[in-house]
Amino acid sequence: MRFFGRRPQNDKSLAPVDMLSCLVLEQPGKWRSMGVTTLLVIALLPAAPLLWHAGVSLAVAPAVMGAAFGSALQNSALLALLVAAVSLMVGLPTGVLTALYEFPGRRMFLALLTLPLLMPSFLLAIGWSALAARLGPSATSLLSGFPGCLLVLSAGTGPLVVLVAYAATRALSGSQIEAARLAGGEKTVLFSVSRHVAIPALLAAGLGGVWTLSDPGPGEIFGLRTVAAEILISFSALYDFPLAGQQCAILAGIVLTSALPLAFFAAPRLASEVMVRQVYAPRRVPHRSMGGVAVVVLFVLALTNTLAPFLGLVLPLAGSETWLQASGELVRTAGNTLIYATGAGVIAAVLGILLAVCAGREERLRVVCISMSLALFSLPPTLAALGVVQLAAAAPAWADPFLRSRITVCAVLGLRFFPIATLLGLRAWGEIATSWTLAAAVHGVSLTTYVWRVVLPLLGPSGAVALLLTALLATADISTVLLLHPPGARSLPLAIFTVMANAPESLVAALSLVYAGAAVGLLMVGWTIVGKQRV
Repeated sequence: MRFFGRRPQNDKSLAPVDMLSCLVLEQPGKWRSMGVTTLLVIALLPAAPLLWHAGVSLAVAPAVMGAAFGSALQNSALLALLVAAVSLMVGLPTGVLTALYEFPGRRMFLALLTLPLLMPSFLLAIGWSALAARLGPSATSLLSGFPGCLLVLSAGTGPLVVLVAYAATRALSGSQIEAARLAGGEKTVLFSVSRHVAIPALLAAGLGGVWTLSDPGPGEIFGLRTVAAEILISFSALYDFPLAGQQCAILAGIVLTSALPLAFFAAPRLASEVMVRQVYAPRRVPHRSMGGVAVVVLFVLALTNTLAPFLGLVLPLAGSETWLQASGELVRTAGNTLIYATGAGVIAAVLGILLAVCAGREERLRVVCISMSLALFSLPPTLAALGVVQLAAAAPAWADPFLRSRITVCAVLGLRFFPIATLLGLRAWGEIATSWTLAAAVHGVSLTTYVWRVVLPLLGPSGAVALLLTALLATADISTVLLLHPPGARSLPLAIFTVMANAPESLVAALSLVYAGAAVGLLMVGWTIVGKQRV
């Protein structure tokens, strides 16, 4: 298609314009591979110092990890396997039923399931702990250790599997669903769709289980020693940076060993799914028995994942007058929370969209971007944070604005969550038809004009959703802010995390509800942005 946009050979004045033809967005080129490689290397930069230092120290003089770290590692591995198994068993059929059948309250249940994904897990743990305390010592004992951590962490991974199974089911064409229904009724439909959805659901459950290895919150509250908490203790309590670095490197190696095969196995299918295809979408049908089963399952999930923890946060506030103190803490931390969230969201959205543009429609580059994004997102957040801490300790004073400031927190959080924006950017780029670019080239539209008037308006909504989603996820990241925030620049979730052991229960509950209310408000904004497309 090189003849599109070609100028007459004797027209010298138009040669520079021809070089900037909008066809460059659809044509292969070395700049794509260079851009993808550069952006992925930038994402790895914060973790590079710690990985290098830990690798050298492990080779020369490995630190003694001790029995405590080994026990914590075993607990975390077992917990990750249990979370993945429970999430898959519950999430796969729930997502399929929600996508195939129409029933009352479907959108409300989906919103309630999505909320725990955008909140720090320790807030749900606080809610369950407070509710168990009201129910009596037997309930508290029942939730101690593995059961409580499994319940809370499954509240984050389970909805992820539900949403992945839902999206994979909706990606099927309506003719496929109707053919299966004609061949054998609803049983055939459920069996065929579940078999098709099983692979992406399994991958989502596996990655969700891997991500739980880096979460220290529930273990701290329910009294289970986990490897993520051990790393924070080594650095923040024992001030043993070499030990913390080696522990973090070991955890990163385990995570990558588990996540890389899943990521590379899932990437080819995801790369084909992100490209929009014009198919007859399946129509949800009313079905009394199947719809009833879906309602019951979704209600139980919404109760255990969202409603019960929120009730546990509300109960300590009965007759309490801590709202004034909570509002004061909110005022002190709101500015920093907003700066961290907005800065991380902007960085992640910009880098994610740029990576999607560099990958374009080349399947090989899309596979690389998706697989590396999943692997990067699986890395423990303490890896990049401790790497920046080590770099800042050796840097001169003039580097403080870049390595010891709020900008540092925003940059590290943005690089951590830009893989999420990449997936949204790849999907948005797939919605731009190739024919539009070709038509613009035929009419001599320059690259700058096409990008400004066509590409940016089309990518804008997805960029806004990516910014909002990554901002919420960055706000919920406690480990990075805990290790990197400047003195006196705490965020609201960090303030809750640091005072929850010593502050009154009512104050912790009030602060948690304030944060949950803000998350609900932002979730409603994001739901409104994407609500124009019927889910």
